[in-house]
Amino acid sequence: MQNILTYLLYISIGICLLYLLIQILYLTFLSRLKRQDYIPLETLPHISILVAARNEADNIIECLTALNNLEYDEGKIEILIGNDLSTDYTQMLVENFIEDKSNFKLINLTGKEHPKTKGKARVLATLADQAKGDVYLITDADIQVPKLWAKGMVGMLMNENGSICGGTTNIIAGSNFEKFQQVDWLYFMGIIHTFSSFGKPLTVVGNNMGITREAYEKTGGYGEIPFSITEDYALFKQVQLQGGKVVQKLNMETMVYSKPLDTIKSVLKQRKRWLTGGWDLPIYYHIMIFIFGAWYFALPILFFYNFKLALLILIVKDCLQLFQLLQINKHLNLKVEHPFAVLFYELYLFLMIPLTSIYFLLPTKNTWKGRKY
Repeated sequence: MQNILTYLLYISIGICLLYLLIQILYLTFLSRLKRQDYIPLETLPHISILVAARNEADNIIECLTALNNLEYDEGKIEILIGNDLSTDYTQMLVENFIEDKSNFKLINLTGKEHPKTKGKARVLATLADQAKGDVYLITDADIQVPKLWAKGMVGMLMNENGSICGGTTNIIAGSNFEKFQQVDWLYFMGIIHTFSSFGKPLTVVGNNMGITREAYEKTGGYGEIPFSITEDYALFKQVQLQGGKVVQKLNMETMVYSKPLDTIKSVLKQRKRWLTGGWDLPIYYHIMIFIFGAWYFALPILFFYNFKLALLILIVKDCLQLFQLLQINKHLNLKVEHPFAVLFYELYLFLMIPLTSIYFLLPTKNTWKGRKY
């Protein structure tokens, strides 16, 4: 029994030290990221903005208003909204909003389109069928984009000769729970962009992504890509398999704001969907995820055996994490929006990471927009 306890202590120390090493590397790469300023294009391509909407009556008008305020050459932009069998007032609200706007179009799905896929992938496949642009920009109905978003996204693609691109997603936060989500999203965005900076992109996020028409058609489109509950990662993976170039930049022009989730259970469902959809990510990412999760079990064990060592490791980790978040804000030219949440972010993680690990292992189906997969 004593040997088992000793091994448990050594394993805990090893996990904690590996975690600190990853944190140091992450901070190093973040600090080396070059400032990624917006570079305008002299000639803008025709673009199609694709928005999937299902029961978005609470969000859709804010989303459409932001899209209507985009700075882009008149006649070179169309905005297609796919109403995915909404049972609320989404359709009526969209129809009223776009009544006098010729560059907006509402497409009401029947559920029979593209039988090889379903959910959001089906909506996007249907919208892409009718899109006329040379570039597709994809966002969600609970997203608010900045005025230069479209120019920034197509500029990112064209200037870098990219096939698919991803911007940054931030969170509109009011309550303390929402503020912690905001910090968590920026931290996640930093990880994605850091991996991409040294040629190992992990994914693009479906609420803020762009793809050239050529690259999209090479994949066969969402109607032919095997269904995934993380349709953004599925498209990203297919683009990579076709030899396409992935471009991602941290800048304000391509940073969108999303509505937060309102309950812990909603966050757990979202994380389970992400983890399930990204199961075939490279092995090094799975190792990192394992260490990230194991830290929140290993550190309490270490506290039990050696309080002073555990406290020292925790302080070092929190300092690294603080500097990481400050670096991300610096790259986005943002002031720290919620300092309380930044300082106490570790408490949020100590709650959410173990809960996520447990919830992921539960034999429950993934739920998205009221549908189970």
